[in-house]
Amino acid sequence: MQGLKVRYIIGVVLFSVAHLAGAESLQPDPAWQQGKLENGFSWQLLQTPQRPNDRIQLRLAIKTGSLTEKASEKGYSYLIPKMALFHQTEAFPTATLQEFWRQAADPDMPIPPAVVSYDYTIYSLSLPNNRPDLIKQALSWLATSVAGAEYTETTLHNGLTAQNVPVATLPLNANDPVWRARLKGSTMMGYDPGQKPNGAVALESVNSFYQKWYTPDVMTLYVAGHVDARMLSDSISQNFSSLEGRRSEPVSVAVLSSVKPQSIDILQEQPAQDTLSLIWDIDWLPIKDSNVLLRYWSSDLAREAVYRSLQKAFNQKFNQGEVVPGLDCRVQYQKASCTLTVTAAPEKMAAVTDIVASELASINQNGIAAELFDDMLKEKQVQLSQLFAAYARTSTDVLISQRLISQQNGVVDIAPEQYQRLRQAFLASQSLEHVNMEARRLLSQEAAFVLAQPKDKQLMDAEQIRQKFTKVLWPQIAAPVSTEAAPASPVEEKSTAQ
Repeated sequence: MQGLKVRYIIGVVLFSVAHLAGAESLQPDPAWQQGKLENGFSWQLLQTPQRPNDRIQLRLAIKTGSLTEKASEKGYSYLIPKMALFHQTEAFPTATLQEFWRQAADPDMPIPPAVVSYDYTIYSLSLPNNRPDLIKQALSWLATSVAGAEYTETTLHNGLTAQNVPVATLPLNANDPVWRARLKGSTMMGYDPGQKPNGAVALESVNSFYQKWYTPDVMTLYVAGHVDARMLSDSISQNFSSLEGRRSEPVSVAVLSSVKPQSIDILQEQPAQDTLSLIWDIDWLPIKDSNVLLRYWSSDLAREAVYRSLQKAFNQKFNQGEVVPGLDCRVQYQKASCTLTVTAAPEKMAAVTDIVASELASINQNGIAAELFDDMLKEKQVQLSQLFAAYARTSTDVLISQRLISQQNGVVDIAPEQYQRLRQAFLASQSLEHVNMEARRLLSQEAAFVLAQPKDKQLMDAEQIRQKFTKVLWPQIAAPVSTEAAPASPVEEKSTAQ
């Protein structure tokens, strides 16, 4: 559904439901083959004979990021991937390396070849199908330029001076005002995955950092595509079994702070519209058994019902496209949150916020409309009946991305058969009363309010809107309204906030 982006990995509202008693362990999807070398290097493979024409996707995930940096090593986590992309070896001289990258990137769906975060770094390759020779070359490059490299002064120079290198970071913008608010009190405060080194950088220092944190026991290679499993297993062993080293120090766990009720104003140069975001913190547990999964589905269904109710209200009172709502729920660094957004022209935002506040208050008091609940349930049943057909159409890049997200957040990636059975039982157990209970549970929590506006058309402020919502949704705390975590003045952004 357009505007609705509810991620697979979302927080769980913890409550007791009698008919969910007796948890069933979730079984990892056996379609994903797994292996581990003696040095600790791991690999996982999903063969996709149903998608023989898809590109072959490779992801090398390494448990290291900016949290491993000491004060004198700031920027090394971001520098090393840049060095890897330009690292020339006997097997990869300049011409060979350029040709390799021409084939190792999907022209129709380009993704950054490397992503750096606080506690992980991921290298990504996308190869054309029916090219076993290119798969071997890709494994060789990963083994010699990423996992077991010997970097040189030339490589260091190229990494420091190269412009427009496609190394991405998560978050995209660590200086985003909302992200900075989430960092307060967290283990990530003071670290930036996209920081560049300051001052002179010694090759010996970078190599020492690399050898300490880029060890095979914290590396996992993911492969999805129509490949020969035996050939791949042999090639992985040949390329990665000689890697040496073992992690001697633990990496700090990246944990975000909870979303605090606050108001944040962002002034932007280019956008011509306002965007209001309501952000709720969602309880989270790793999804490892059926009870937790079913509880997640319960809260997820209620969030979608709230979103659809708002969407219906906008359709009745505005022309198509005048107001664009969205719902994005995700887990980031052990914390889950849901963000409800509405985008509209500045002159319409006051009326839009009135409608949002009124509709949420109505849902909180009267619940979701029965017709909307019935329509949702019918739609979910149809989607479930088409599960295996949808799975067969799912591309390799989506399949491998889902696997990575699941494993990063402690979610068992179950087989479609178990998913179908549990989902059927879940849908059969749902009632309007249950959905309304979950919707009220969400709306009983204070939200954070973020208002992004064009700099030259500032007509409202986030705190003004927050107080309006507080009066109708959380009257028990309406006076006074705390602004402890809000900035003293609007934050000016030169471009749209990420």
